[in-house]
Amino acid sequence: MMWKAGLALLGALAGTPSFALFITGDALVIGNARYGEVTTGFGPAEVQAVAHALRLRGQEVEALANGGHAPMAQAFDAFVGSIAKDEAPLVVVLSGMFAQGPGDIYLRPAGPDQAEGAPGLSLSAVLDVLAQSPRRAFLVLGEAGAEDALGALDIPDGVTVIRGPSDQVAQFAAREMAQPGTRLERAAEGYDLTIDGHLSDSLVVLDHTEVRPPTEAEQTAAQVRARQLDDMAWQRAQGAGSVDAFHAYLDSFPQGHFADRAQGVVAEAALALGPAARRSIQRDLVRLGFPTRGIDGIFGPVTRGAIAAWQNSVGAAVTGYVDAQQIARLADLSAALAPQATAAALPDRQPVRAAVSAQETALWSRARGEAGLHNYLSQYPRGAHAARARVLLSNIQRGVSR
Repeated sequence: MMWKAGLALLGALAGTPSFALFITGDALVIGNARYGEVTTGFGPAEVQAVAHALRLRGQEVEALANGGHAPMAQAFDAFVGSIAKDEAPLVVVLSGMFAQGPGDIYLRPAGPDQAEGAPGLSLSAVLDVLAQSPRRAFLVLGEAGAEDALGALDIPDGVTVIRGPSDQVAQFAAREMAQPGTRLERAAEGYDLTIDGHLSDSLVVLDHTEVRPPTEAEQTAAQVRARQLDDMAWQRAQGAGSVDAFHAYLDSFPQGHFADRAQGVVAEAALALGPAARRSIQRDLVRLGFPTRGIDGIFGPVTRGAIAAWQNSVGAAVTGYVDAQQIARLADLSAALAPQATAAALPDRQPVRAAVSAQETALWSRARGEAGLHNYLSQYPRGAHAARARVLLSNIQRGVSR
């Protein structure tokens, strides 16, 4: 199968305790929970739970959390590409905010795409694919916006559509729908969901019950596949380059191979470092022996490499991005070398500044966060670390106000 992974495709196969004996169908699970200040009840954790439950019963699952327009389209393409002839059942679970568009209804994208007018995932396209498996095709819709946003759907013959509040759909899909032999109509009633389209008293989603422990080869294959999805999601995050893109990566791969780097990107962005602060960081790196090829306030590949090399030297997570604590630590280490460098360059001159007192040194070592920096400056407004304290304080305040 050709994979066209989206930004946050989930690869949780490696952790499953048992596999179905046979592939019993294909599924697509998309949960968009982040819409600006609004969050819904079907986010990354719920996506993983539903995908995991379906995989345990033999479904081959494509899953996506908080996807933009392009990642949703790519996840849908991968789902379509995985369907073998006459394969059943086909299950699509979509949750988030829906909107009426030109002649269609769309699952709205999460993240920056929602503000840029990208339409999202077409429900008509999804229903057309599901129609390939009549009487064994299921579309499950978790509604997070206005109750009438979906409106009336043109449901093909043989397709079953289940809909209701996103939080109820999340529980239903993970607990009831994935249980083999569970009668659909009776299970949906317990979650206040409605069913349209094809329905019978005996209709079930999954009827396959035989499971076995995975073989060593299957475990290895699952781990390789999970890493491939992780790699592709990280490449897309880097290609997008936005903070939202790295947030989306973390949504789907909170323990991923690149999680430390993604968290580093997010943490540094929150500081809103200005050119002066960036030049100061570069100056500290150079003084500590990690050249940046210029002190220009631009964090290009060489500076990122210098940050990574310094992080490695002090035993920190190697991300190439700095947080507030690391900036302060860089400044401390650099300041400790400054008197030595001055003395070596000018051996016959007396230092202009008197030795830093033990009390000031101790207070500076505890000056972490906004309150700690204010406390230091109130006692030592002209102290040895006053300039650095003001820079750090300014960066923190800009990050908070952003």
